[in-house]
Amino acid sequence: MKYFYFILLIFLITFLFIFSNLNPEIIALDLFFVKIEGISIGFSMIFSVLVGAIISLILQLPKLLRRNSKVSNAKEDENS
Repeated sequence: MKYFYFILLIFLITFLFIFSNLNPEIIALDLFFVKIEGISIGFSMIFSVLVGAIISLILQLPKLLRRNSKVSNAKEDENS
């Protein structure tokens, strides 16, 4: 199983590298307070997907942590 994660990681890195090379056009990002120039379309799309994944993980952390505490409380009740 450990090789599965390694192969998946290599595949993901290869996919991101190919995706960034297929979209080399330089654009200017105009955000609320900052204007970023000189970034390619591929890297901006990869960055937006990664930021979305991080925000999703942060928003799901309370639910994930609460679920684990309920499982441990149920185990403690069974042992009593």
